[in-house]
Amino acid sequence: GSFKLSSQEAEALFAGIMLDTKDFAMKTGVRTFEAAAYLKRCGVDIETIRKFFRNDFENFVQISKVVSGAEVVKGNIAIAECKKTDAVDYRPIVPQAADKLLSISGIDASFVIMALPEETIISGRSTGEINVQLILEKIGGGGHLTMAGAQLDPCSFNEAKVKLMGVIEGYMADQQK
Repeated sequence: GSFKLSSQEAEALFAGIMLDTKDFAMKTGVRTFEAAAYLKRCGVDIETIRKFFRNDFENFVQISKVVSGAEVVKGNIAIAECKKTDAVDYRPIVPQAADKLLSISGIDASFVIMALPEETIISGRSTGEINVQLILEKIGGGGHLTMAGAQLDPCSFNEAKVKLMGVIEGYMADQQK
């Protein structure tokens, strides 16, 4: 028999495709668009999904602060700190800021670090030139080539940055071999 998704199920899947492909700009193939077309026929409303992704102003301000405070190391890697504020749910801001940093010309990888009382989190993003998974695995994290994360025991931004710089140095040295 034929199988039809509800429009809500279709929208959730379509939103997932948009997220994974950065609005159909990366890692897309013929099947990606065939799936999107199928989901559209199931009643996907693009405007509903756009609203779902629209950041509220507070988040936008926080992401902008993180990006504007970034430091470029090794010529093409951005490292930035996300400071906790009471006003905002900061957890999505860390990866979103890492994504935003990649949109800067000449940046091939970005890392956003946030020191919290219970843990220090790092989000890594890459255009594919630099393997953020290999880098963050060395400090107990994981993910894949272009998207990875790590949780460290509670430590300061500077301590986490020193640890991260150490593994970046090691990664760069391995790439030279």
